[in-house]
Amino acid sequence: MHNAILNICSLFNQYCPLCDSPLKDGGGPCAECLEDLPYHHRGCDICALPGVTGTCENCAKQRPSFSRVFAGFTYRFPLPQIIHRVKKGADPEAIHWLAQTLTKRLGAQLPADAALIAVPMHPIDELIRGFNQSQVLAESIAQQLNRPAPLSILQKSRRTEHQAHLNRAQRRANLAHCFEIERSPPKRLILVDDVMTTGTTVERISNLLLKSGAEEVFICTLCRTPD
Repeated sequence: MHNAILNICSLFNQYCPLCDSPLKDGGGPCAECLEDLPYHHRGCDICALPGVTGTCENCAKQRPSFSRVFAGFTYRFPLPQIIHRVKKGADPEAIHWLAQTLTKRLGAQLPADAALIAVPMHPIDELIRGFNQSQVLAESIAQQLNRPAPLSILQKSRRTEHQAHLNRAQRRANLAHCFEIERSPPKRLILVDDVMTTGTTVERISNLLLKSGAEEVFICTLCRTPD
């Protein structure tokens, strides 16, 4: 469904979504804008915190339950604006070309034997938005890499406050007992999310997956915030 919508949109979108310059082929930004995006180049070996060499202070003090974070971009202009437009405009198109760019850079690094799984939304929130952007991202990554469709074994059973304006302790309390797993997971998993800030959400889900039978969890995030 999402791919069909994207194909239809590309017929009419003959301009770069970032600078409005004409495109030879519809869909996605022009080559100049793609080159200028804030790609994630250097970060913590574990959580991908930008600007860190080796292991960051937080991961050194308490190692996360997940093994490693693969991040496509640093959450700087224009990524916050693009993600905001996706979430508020109910338009998942940008997720597809961002996923394509991410997989070109990171696809070979993602463990080949790990199953993809998306961070879930509460059904009411997904109904209001019209889609789960992390699910769209995971589906697009799977398609780009010719992998099986993302698993549907996680659910968010309780609605929570938006995390954006909460500190780390508040985020942990906000996400307590809100995720459930429907059946035993595979041994190795790649948990897909759109933006990783403190890592509270992916840490909570990783713990749940490991307690439910998984042996190793990796994180693939479109964007990693610098703090």
